[in-house]
Amino acid sequence: MIWCFISCLLNYTALLLGWLLLIVTFLKVAFGLPWYNTMKQKIFAWFMDTYDKHMFKIATDNAKKNLFSGIKDIKSSDPELRKKNALNILEIGVGTGCNLEYYPAGSKLLCIDPNPEFASYFRQECEAKAAHLDPDIRVVNGRGEDMRDVADDSVDAVVATYVLCSVEEAGRMMREIKRVLAPGGVFFYLDHTAAKKGSWRRFVHDSLTNSELWQTIFEGCQMNIDPRPALNAAGFSSVDSNEVNFWDDGRVTPAESGPHPGYLAIYNPFQYGTATK
Repeated sequence: MIWCFISCLLNYTALLLGWLLLIVTFLKVAFGLPWYNTMKQKIFAWFMDTYDKHMFKIATDNAKKNLFSGIKDIKSSDPELRKKNALNILEIGVGTGCNLEYYPAGSKLLCIDPNPEFASYFRQECEAKAAHLDPDIRVVNGRGEDMRDVADDSVDAVVATYVLCSVEEAGRMMREIKRVLAPGGVFFYLDHTAAKKGSWRRFVHDSLTNSELWQTIFEGCQMNIDPRPALNAAGFSSVDSNEVNFWDDGRVTPAESGPHPGYLAIYNPFQYGTATK
């Protein structure tokens, strides 16, 4: 009986995915790739602002507080900012601005994001949560793999959350991050990562990653990416990494524990940590 149910579920899932892929292909051909890409970016930005940012906020808040607990201890390379205990911060993939509240008062913020449709949502979040920051918050359309307009040794902290899964060239991005960080600067990251090989989650991660549909809907998200090899190869003086599972009610359990119910169970495990130049 159970195998019949599983077989039916897989058949219906395959049928649904087939129809969705057919619709995606039709839209690309009928309206052209530029229109399709713009609409995809609009829908993704709306989805992240309307749904995902709230669920991820509940699930990851405790880990973020732990992650950013040491940001206040960084001494800026800018003498004027150092007097105010503020920093020059670069955030890659700023999205809707889900990290604004964790930054030290008076800090300057430069943001890079490949999706221009996030801009309006980000500005709304700034109005609500960025009053403590320098008001000159800059947003640039681009990717972390190519930050040629950011000078060497120019920022005190780089932040990337929910970004590493969609990076096309992780090694190149890590080298760019190390380049723009001032000596002693710190890279802060948090993202979901590949589950242990042979586990049910890893099967799901591999299946979704190999599905064109998943990466199309979620802007290149790869469920089976592990950022640690690229981090370790970039030449940082030290790398600190933590791995956890998040519940959708905000509780955290060790990553080696069993599966948990809820929306975010599919994303587990998560990694968060720092890399110091």
